Amino acid sequence: MKKITHLDIANYVEKNKTTVDGWTQRQPRLLELVKLGMWCKKNNLDTEKITKLMEFHEMVKGDIK
Repeated sequence: MKKITHLDIANYVEKNKTTVDGWTQRQPRLLELVKLGMWCKKNNLDTEKITKLMEFHEMVKGDIK
């Protein structure tokens, strides 16, 4: 899996890296959501793939019990 940096986020949303760095203190929940979305984007995970992964996880979890 590919890691996400503040520079990746800044480039994608067309902001300065210092702006994204500032979200750590000023907007931590926004940064968390943006990181999650950017991680999915960078790792080629769209909604359909995430749904399939969640369904697979539930199926496997049921087999373990």
